[in-house]
Amino acid sequence: MLVQVADLRTYMDISLSNRQIDAAEMILEGLQSELEAYLGRPIEVNEYTEEHIVPASVYAMPETSFFYDSNISTSDQSIEFLVPGVHLPLRNSPISKVSSVRIRSLSNDILLGETIKRTSTITNVSVSGTNVVYTTPTAHKFTIGQYVTIDGMNPSVYNVSAKQITDETTTTFSIANTFNASGAFVSGGSVSASGTGYVVHRWGLEVFGCLPNDQITVEYTAGLDGENIKMFKLMILRAATREVQNMHDDVVGVKDLNPRNVAVAETGFLERELLALKSYRRRRIS
Repeated sequence: MLVQVADLRTYMDISLSNRQIDAAEMILEGLQSELEAYLGRPIEVNEYTEEHIVPASVYAMPETSFFYDSNISTSDQSIEFLVPGVHLPLRNSPISKVSSVRIRSLSNDILLGETIKRTSTITNVSVSGTNVVYTTPTAHKFTIGQYVTIDGMNPSVYNVSAKQITDETTTTFSIANTFNASGAFVSGGSVSASGTGYVVHRWGLEVFGCLPNDQITVEYTAGLDGENIKMFKLMILRAATREVQNMHDDVVGVKDLNPRNVAVAETGFLERELLALKSYRRRRIS
């Protein structure tokens, strides 16, 4: 959670019993959920998996036209067709990172690579089971599904061309050990990675090469960076303070089944507080 019970105790300068701590945790979880429902997006960065179906209205089109391309004869049967990119809005945007994009249909199961070229150097190589793991000195930003070309390695068996990345971390990436690589790492080389499958935007993806009714599975990291948006934490603390102040009277009133003689404090987020967060809210444009 963005706000912990310890934050609430510090903010209110109070101590809580064990039972009150349990109640405070429920209050904070509920307030964060309420705030996320209002904004229409998570206020903390997390990992998500989404599945989308390509609309049936997506149609392929000829790459060239017989009426305007004099190189195509009436007997030419090799005309290729193009499919325009499909835009996929992801539910938990803004996007921090896309880990993998996979297209599945009745006949295909394709792992796509991000349409961008990135380069790095290699500082170490190791063999782990059926994978070869390369280490880079800094964050490489390669994605699963991209194809890598590596040269300048010693031993040279670790040089590869157009091998697909099957796994990655911040400073490592893996490819299948199809060339039975072995031997101790001596010195590194350089690596470049690129793909042709999709483009990442802040609010979604543009995916290429998919057909109508294909299933697209996206694994990604997204959400508002609530830890660095101080307004979120302050809003939750203010609302939680009102809830905690009202908590004791609520419990006593329910237990005794008698109405309280004190005015009920306003709880939850105030309208003016939510208006201050309006710029972070997801909007639907029709």
